[in-house]
Amino acid sequence: MKLGNFVVAAPSFEQTRMTLFLWGPSGAGKTTLASTAPGKKLWILFDPDGAASLIGRDDILVLDLSGERHGIVSRFNDDDPFRLTAFLKEHPDIETIVFDSATAFAQLSLEHAVSEIKKRFPTTQVSLEDPAPKGYGHRNTLVLRAITSLMRLTKLHNLHYIIITHEDTATTDEKGNVLFITMALGGKIPNNVGLQLSEIWWMNSNDKGQRMIAVRPCRTRKPMKSRMFDQTGAPEFVWHYNANEWKGDGIKEWFEAWKERGGKKLSIPTK
Repeated sequence: MKLGNFVVAAPSFEQTRMTLFLWGPSGAGKTTLASTAPGKKLWILFDPDGAASLIGRDDILVLDLSGERHGIVSRFNDDDPFRLTAFLKEHPDIETIVFDSATAFAQLSLEHAVSEIKKRFPTTQVSLEDPAPKGYGHRNTLVLRAITSLMRLTKLHNLHYIIITHEDTATTDEKGNVLFITMALGGKIPNNVGLQLSEIWWMNSNDKGQRMIAVRPCRTRKPMKSRMFDQTGAPEFVWHYNANEWKGDGIKEWFEAWKERGGKKLSIPTK
């Protein structure tokens, strides 16, 4: 049936892609996990040497922007940054775009914001050490534009979309007690972006050296959420994967299982 020019229908599962915010401390395995996403991956890289663990893989193409100056962030103001649409048409085997990392992009955005404010308002006292609210606000706008621009583009081309970011220092009370730890992104960006994504996972390594994936808040970390995994039980699980041989279940297998179940949530992996 229709309501004006819009189709009205009963809710159904037609999930053909996933959108994931993947965050955690350095060395937790975020890059390795993202590399298990479906199909060939286009890796938009801002972290210096961030692709070192991807060497040898034939299913990843890297757009390395890690050595660029801060002006590069303005390229993401476009709805089609770097004319990615034409590139994707030339490479139809690409199924996933990875943005790595939003934290590094945010730092470049802050540098760009301070530079632009100094140009436009020469008497304004701002610096990287003291960006002032105007500097932080401009940075946040640049980061949100980049993330949402790629969100729209990946939706248009029905591609999976993974955003990697790092873990911030702890937020504490006046006595130094840890209240929570969240992503290393400014202001309300984690919440604003998180609302648009189906998955937010936190990664960490435990004291046994095992890689852990959390799909709901735990260990003073937030935000996490999942439409893919059942969240009524344990909030996290051990990820059993051989990173040397690239063997084991990962994002591709979990997504396919979720899709086969028609959107019914998967049990937390136990092995």
